[in-house]
Amino acid sequence: MLLTLPLAACGEPPAPTINLYRAIHVGDLDQIKRHLHWGTDFNQPGADGDYPLHVAAQRGHVVVVEELLKHGANPAVRNGNGRTPLELALLAGKTEVARLLVTRGIKEDPQGLLVLLVDAGVSDRDALAFLVAQGADVNAAGPDGSRPLHRASALGQLLVVKRLIALGAEVNPPDAQGRTPLAIAQARGQRDIVALLQSFGASPAPAGP
Repeated sequence: MLLTLPLAACGEPPAPTINLYRAIHVGDLDQIKRHLHWGTDFNQPGADGDYPLHVAAQRGHVVVVEELLKHGANPAVRNGNGRTPLELALLAGKTEVARLLVTRGIKEDPQGLLVLLVDAGVSDRDALAFLVAQGADVNAAGPDGSRPLHRASALGQLLVVKRLIALGAEVNPPDAQGRTPLAIAQARGQRDIVALLQSFGASPAPAGP
């Protein structure tokens, strides 16, 4: 006896067998496509406050990010900590995802993103260079007068200091209090950073007029 299959099953992928968030965490594209086909709501946060796009971006799953965007995922959505998918991608050093999001029209202030990475101690060469290519200025002073190099020196982020100098950061500009990065590093007892800055000709006092 022949069984008659429902017409709806013809040509359709099977229903998903694992949770959407689990599928995205492991990068299971087949299961993700099943969820997308069967109408799983991917614009809802998980228990940790992250949306599927945040998870995929932070894990560097470029193809998954593409699929989610193609099916209408909100690229500007903020998670429970107020972070966007682009921020999480850059904080995790997933520059390919960041580049994809930007090419899809995501616009976020590159200078603000650079400060975010510096403050978080992200020393990923590609992520920092990507932001500079997007228009971030490693020598720009923020509202408090501090530049990225001042911030990295104060926080003891040796590798970030190296990266910023390689990207063109000047070593002797003063902040709003007249302190150079070297003076800040000396005051904080950051010996490795002091030695590094001195090797690039840094001075504890700002250059005169």
